Amino acid sequence: MKKSFLLSVFLAVAVCVIAQAPRREIRKNLRLSASNLLAYPGPRQHTLTPPPEGMRPFYISHYGRHGSRYHTRPSIYNAPYYVLTDADKAGQLTPLGRDVMQRLDRIRRDAYRQWGELTDLGAEQHRQIITRMYERFPEVFADSAAIVAYSTPVIRCVLSMENAMLRLLQLAPGIQLKHDASQQNASTLNYQDRGLMALRMDSTAKSAYTAYMQKTLRADRLMRSLFRDQQWVSEKVNVSQFCEDLFRVASILQNSDIATKETLYDIYTDDEIYRNWKISNVWWYLSYASTPVNGHLQPYTQRRLLNNIINDADAAISRQGTGANLRYGHETALLPLCCLLDINGCGLSTTKLTRLDKMGWVNYRIFPMGGNLQFVFYRRSPSDTDVMFKVLLNENEATLPLKSSMAPYYRWADFKEYCKRILDEYPNLRKQKK
Repeated sequence: MKKSFLLSVFLAVAVCVIAQAPRREIRKNLRLSASNLLAYPGPRQHTLTPPPEGMRPFYISHYGRHGSRYHTRPSIYNAPYYVLTDADKAGQLTPLGRDVMQRLDRIRRDAYRQWGELTDLGAEQHRQIITRMYERFPEVFADSAAIVAYSTPVIRCVLSMENAMLRLLQLAPGIQLKHDASQQNASTLNYQDRGLMALRMDSTAKSAYTAYMQKTLRADRLMRSLFRDQQWVSEKVNVSQFCEDLFRVASILQNSDIATKETLYDIYTDDEIYRNWKISNVWWYLSYASTPVNGHLQPYTQRRLLNNIINDADAAISRQGTGANLRYGHETALLPLCCLLDINGCGLSTTKLTRLDKMGWVNYRIFPMGGNLQFVFYRRSPSDTDVMFKVLLNENEATLPLKSSMAPYYRWADFKEYCKRILDEYPNLRKQKK
């Protein structure tokens, strides 16, 4: 009885610690609050679990998001700047407000005509990722290994791929490399399902997000620090939109050299930074995860990508040699794919948006700049049909909701059956939403 009680206490404490993890993590590293704009942090796990006895890696199936970039549109930089310049003309800025306006001007000038482009940091991220992949699994990149790399035609993705491939050729000059970037690739690597996109932020999801945002945002202190007259603010400024735009600029800075010269995090309290992140976390969850709010459907935007991963892997298994399929795309594919497969619990389904982070759905752990999935395949010999694999999310071993006595290793046959069940559910879910 005493042991049972102590176990219950221990579990309760553990749950409490896990629930508070995002707040603690963000307070320790403010950059985590950037959500999808987080510069790739690199792997936390430096020693991987040894494979089952006698098994060796022979194939890697990879999906990687492009590396660090600038914001994709000038309007993202300009919107908060113009709000402040209008206020300045009206004599409504505090000294801090004028200082922030001047910072924003320098920031937007630094990004001028580089909108959406890969930064030097983004290129280096992919050189490092492929280097670690090679060092961890050198057998996969043996001489004559068949390496196929392809990306969407978006320049930041193409350059992410090219930086990785140039580095890989330095490390493994004997590989047989084929690489390509085309619009045709985009239909698989970043499929935009118009039907599902129309349901993404339907009236129910939009109402849920708006209610959560209004309840969570605390902007009064920040507005008072930037603007002189709060009555003028209430009449002239869309406060929630201004706060969103300003925080997005604050978040992107870590992805380029300007981070050594400029910051905006200093204008916020720790609690305000955490609340801004929570709002973003809920937006990404409602937009791409398996939420019942809009019918559990959004992860299915990546059903083509999942089929592509399965088919390419089956073809690689049937061959005698080693190799890899290396795909370069976007967070709008990486995130829903992780949710579709329920990697590390990303498939969480809940309507309790206020508890989302406490339930472990934390966006910055899934899809930072340069975020990636690696499916690493093992077998004992080319004739071995009992193929096993493991999944690395951002180069850390990840879990799947599959039974395995050797986790993080899983049987490929079990995974394919699991995926078939997932994909078979789609027509019914789609029908229910109509």
